[in-house]
Amino acid sequence: MTKDIATMITEIRDRLNLVNKGLIDPNKYADTHREEIVEIYEYVTSKQSFTPQEMSGITELLGNLRQS
Repeated sequence: MTKDIATMITEIRDRLNLVNKGLIDPNKYADTHREEIVEIYEYVTSKQSFTPQEMSGITELLGNLRQS
């Protein structure tokens, strides 16, 4: 079963336990970045916890993939 991008982004956001969830809005991501989002999703769901550096890196990657 393949998850849609909005579901993956929401799960990533929830797993990172971000204070400002509005920074990662699932509606701001296009299907053209599906491969990268799947990679981030698989990484995030494979870990139990994240260092501050990992969280910063993940949110930066997602920010780079976000549409204006």
